[in-house]
Amino acid sequence: MALQVIRANLVNVAADAIVIPANPPASIGGGTESSIYEAAGSERLLAARREIGELQPGEVAATEAFDLPAKILIHAVSAVWSGDGDETKILRDCYRKSLELARERDCRSIAFPLLGTGTNRVPKEKALLAATTTIQKFLETHDMEVYLVIFGQRTFELAENYFDTITSFIDAHDEEKVLRREYRSRRESRLVLPKNFFAEYLDENFFRETLKNRGQDFKTRFNELVTASKLSDTDIYSGANVAKKVFYDAKNFAKPIPTKRILFALILSMELPLHEALDLLARAGCLLSAKDATDVIFVDCLREKIYDVDEVNDKLDARGLKPLGSKFRSDDG
Repeated sequence: MALQVIRANLVNVAADAIVIPANPPASIGGGTESSIYEAAGSERLLAARREIGELQPGEVAATEAFDLPAKILIHAVSAVWSGDGDETKILRDCYRKSLELARERDCRSIAFPLLGTGTNRVPKEKALLAATTTIQKFLETHDMEVYLVIFGQRTFELAENYFDTITSFIDAHDEEKVLRREYRSRRESRLVLPKNFFAEYLDENFFRETLKNRGQDFKTRFNELVTASKLSDTDIYSGANVAKKVFYDAKNFAKPIPTKRILFALILSMELPLHEALDLLARAGCLLSAKDATDVIFVDCLREKIYDVDEVNDKLDARGLKPLGSKFRSDDG
């Protein structure tokens, strides 16, 4: 059997196995993932996903499909695009491992979205190449019906350059309706992207996802990241130049809520990647602006993997800006 590329909503595709984008921890993301959870039954599917535990980029795992007409759902964690070069390898791992898992579960058909192109911001052409080359290689030695399901108009136009035939089951009205539902936020369809925000926010899907998480369950996510860092509490608050009490206030999200400069210091001490830092800050109610010099220096240091708080504070001091942490000024605690 061969690879078939179709333009459709993944929820409506009939296949034995359906692959969905997944976050490393068990949580419901936006876009395709949220629509699959809703159709399958969010509570039961999330409970099944939690039983699997955290997945690393490039890893996949299967759960029951519940209310969807499929044998299994395969949860695949793709890479967040940074341009470092490993992202497409991780994408290929997702496709290969998903295909192998579907074969092990006696699935005769499998449907993939174009992984990595939503909030993870992998360039569509690179994502399309990773998908098609991996799937075609698998089909050289295995018999399976494979659907690559694309959705947006831009992706559809790109795919037309590579495939002679793409069957479309949606039109522009369908696309707009689904996007409004899948990426709903407090501002919904009236969302306007501020020009003074960082480039990371200028991807509309990412911005909607960030807004959706804004103010939501900071404490749980912060404690998950503390555990995942494998650092002791002492290492984290000492490295952040943050007082012990302030650190535990942050872990409990106690009042007064930690200031942005304290959160910056803790994020650096845990060496969080930029996408996780932005998500955590959003959960604390913070969105960064390119017009704020402290925000700019903080983001630049994360991009350059400069995590030493003292070194970052030297950069801030050179600009006459306040330092990060809470041991420098009494009003931060």
